[in-house]
Amino acid sequence: METSSTEPIRPNPDNLLRAIAADADTCARGDNERRGRLKIFFGYAAGVGKTYAMLEAAHAAKEHGRDVVVGYIEPHTRPDTLALLDGLEQLPVREIPYKGITLREFDVDAALARKPGLILVDELAHTNAPGSRHAKRYRDVEELLHAGIDVFTTVNVQHLESPNDKVSATTEVVVQERIPDRIFDYAASVELVDLDPDDLVERLEGGKIYGAERAETALANFFSKKNLAYLRELALRRTADRLNRNLERGLGRAAGDAGDDVLVHVSPSAGNATVIRAAARLAAAYHGTLTALVVEPVDDQKPSKEDARALHANVELAEELGAHVVTVYGDDLALQIAQYALSGTISKIVIGSSENSRKRTLPFLPPRESVGSRLAKLSCTADVVVIADRHEARPTSSRPLTARFKPTRTDFAAAFLALVGATALGLLLHEAGLASSTVLAVYLMAVLLGSLKADSFFYSILVSPLAVVLFNYFFQMPRFTLTAYGLNYPFTFAFLFVTSMVVSSLTIRMRHEAQMNARKAYRTEVLLETEHRLQEANGVDSILSTTAEQVIKLLRTTVVIYQVSPSGRLLDPIPFASGNPDEDVTMTSLVGDDERAVAAWVAGNNKRAGKGTGTLMNTRCLYLPIRGKDTVVGVAGIVLADEDLDAFEKNLLLVMLDECGQAVERERSAEDAHRIRLKAEQESLRANLLRSISHDLRTPLTSISGDASILLSSADVLTDEKKRAIYTDIYEDALWLVNLVENLLVVTRLDNGTMTLKTEPELVEDVIREAFHHLNRKAALHDVRVEVDDPLLMAQMDGRLIMQVIINLVNNAVTYTPEGSRITVSARRAERGQQPGSVGLVAVSVADDGPGIAPADRTEIFTMFYKGKNVGSDARRGMGLGLALCKSIVEIHGGTIAVDALPERERTSPDRPGTVITFTLPAVEYEADHAEAEQRAAAVAAGAYDEGGGA
Repeated sequence: METSSTEPIRPNPDNLLRAIAADADTCARGDNERRGRLKIFFGYAAGVGKTYAMLEAAHAAKEHGRDVVVGYIEPHTRPDTLALLDGLEQLPVREIPYKGITLREFDVDAALARKPGLILVDELAHTNAPGSRHAKRYRDVEELLHAGIDVFTTVNVQHLESPNDKVSATTEVVVQERIPDRIFDYAASVELVDLDPDDLVERLEGGKIYGAERAETALANFFSKKNLAYLRELALRRTADRLNRNLERGLGRAAGDAGDDVLVHVSPSAGNATVIRAAARLAAAYHGTLTALVVEPVDDQKPSKEDARALHANVELAEELGAHVVTVYGDDLALQIAQYALSGTISKIVIGSSENSRKRTLPFLPPRESVGSRLAKLSCTADVVVIADRHEARPTSSRPLTARFKPTRTDFAAAFLALVGATALGLLLHEAGLASSTVLAVYLMAVLLGSLKADSFFYSILVSPLAVVLFNYFFQMPRFTLTAYGLNYPFTFAFLFVTSMVVSSLTIRMRHEAQMNARKAYRTEVLLETEHRLQEANGVDSILSTTAEQVIKLLRTTVVIYQVSPSGRLLDPIPFASGNPDEDVTMTSLVGDDERAVAAWVAGNNKRAGKGTGTLMNTRCLYLPIRGKDTVVGVAGIVLADEDLDAFEKNLLLVMLDECGQAVERERSAEDAHRIRLKAEQESLRANLLRSISHDLRTPLTSISGDASILLSSADVLTDEKKRAIYTDIYEDALWLVNLVENLLVVTRLDNGTMTLKTEPELVEDVIREAFHHLNRKAALHDVRVEVDDPLLMAQMDGRLIMQVIINLVNNAVTYTPEGSRITVSARRAERGQQPGSVGLVAVSVADDGPGIAPADRTEIFTMFYKGKNVGSDARRGMGLGLALCKSIVEIHGGTIAVDALPERERTSPDRPGTVITFTLPAVEYEADHAEAEQRAAAVAAGAYDEGGGA
């Protein structure tokens, strides 16, 4: 019956149920893995009602069935606010002793253990007490959100990072507790809590915010009407900006609107933080990316601890504001910035006014051109923006004179050897009658060679005037005096002095630049080598160890690697020692419980922690997550010295760890695909087995039931000969079923991976003759022989399984050869081992002189379910399992199996090439008491062992 195309087709109920179950699983998984939502109650000053509004919203949420818990509320003296805590569950605070007082802090562990649907955490910008897990409370909130807990919190506009400079300039109060703007911008919702400044002042004067004495001080300072009006305007504007940005993210950017990328120079200058914030605001306004450029000098002088600490803080600020940090090397600040800007898509270059000032190289020289002016000339495609930072600069690219000209022992040694060598060689040349110009060239060459070993520019200042003095003293008339006559002498001395100074200075600078370029090239080479080695690594363990070795190459520090299993469990750590004798660490201290706890936190939260971060800082290592596409696949612990990693090293390290994570994820994906393929093959094997069993069992079972029916119904009329024939048929069919079941059991054990070998030394001839007891009865119609030259020949085997191999091979020969064929089972020592202590292999062969196997079919006979073409009546019932099982059993013994034709000299007929199937087993050297073996060999010779149908 045909169905009309317009007739509705009824859905399959089973398919509907499966779809509903899949949707339910997806929803459940989404609920478990979802990230919590953050709602910020936003104000412009204390007392506007943020906490009050948050508590009211919490009560409303509780009335709607939400599981609401108060995690932390700042203790107030405001009765109306405190009254709203009634009816809400409150977590106990964490008390931390500090300098003789007890500080009350939010207990993030208690919150994670309770795991409510919604938690209230007041004062988002709060700085936690020393000893807390995180340095800042907003990081506590991020951990709660990562755990899937919704959070209500409060913050004022002056605690945002980007407007901090404007706030401090207007209110003359520097706010120390700040949060990154990304926390505010990416919150799920922001509720502006607004109050007229006059009403706020009235509340303050009425004692509803602070006590009378503190309120008076606040009104005279921060809570002036001017400040409050400015902060309120700033809060309103910042809320509106957030709405606009969310609208743009929701609608998407217009095609081709790439925005203007901003480049900011990061230095240790105290005012550089102001410049970075201004650049971040500029990048946000122009919808572009922010790049923070660190310009490191090429000399070997390390910055002071104060400068290094300030640079690290400014780099962290840039990263918090969303900047990509890049490090370049050079002594010309303007040139390095301009070259990087030209190599990218930079539209705006931001520098500080303190860095833009004109400086003097030396006191007696005119000041150099300002950095801004040079940038304007060098970077023709970018606008230069100079921000007033109101601080004196300490730029990284310009070391003080005391650092750049600090003498070293190497400088003195190089100057001494250069001058002494030039003077000695000059005296020899002078005595040989050469002109003084030749000696002058010798001095220049000596100065140049010495500069190749000098450390600082002090060498140039030292060697240049001394070269002039020595040249005058030893080679100018009158000799051996400092007096010089002639109009050309001052020009000669000036030439020698200037040339020596310039040549040596340029050589030293070029050598420093070459050393820096070599270090940079080495680091880049390590990165490229890492990518190549990760492609060659096999297995997750190999990938992680390769990464650790490459990190050690890059940083020359000890590394600890933790693997995270696909289920999220942190595995045992593997430390990799750097071999650096300057490291004061022990492996035990790096894998202690405290260090493991930090690594577990990193694995669970997908954020860095440990030394040099704001989370769990009291550790020996910096812990970084090794990320795949969606999950953390490992954790790397990097042992840090007192100084932090520079920006260039950090970027390379992060790239290496990202490559490692991707490689681990690819490896695991390949393993999953392999498991899926094996499972599919197993399912296919099961299906084929079921099909074969259902077809092949029918014939013998039908024959057995038919024969039994005949015996039951007609036993009285059957002759004894006929009965014997029926009994024989039943026996043979039952024996065939037994062999089939044996093979099926072996197949099942191999398929499930439950096959366990119980190997021990066995006499090969004993196993062969025992197998003959279980051969097909039709073997008696063939000439079955055993040929074992050495009755003491032994092999390492599981005798039960190898006996099954021999039974299958001989029965196969019986099935595929005509009656009267010769079948020979032989064993011999195949070869001696090449290594000391190795005794080689034992080769067991089953040969027949039947019609043989075509060469094209010899590669297929060990394939599951393959049946030969020379099929007799008995072979038609075969499932094609026997030889495939033989191959599997031999291979798990560590041997091989092969098939070939009989050698021509052993063939009984030219048209019967025959077949030889040979498998190998590990041999065993017999070294025990020979008495028992000789007795067993004599028994075999006397016929004590029945050959079970053999001739």
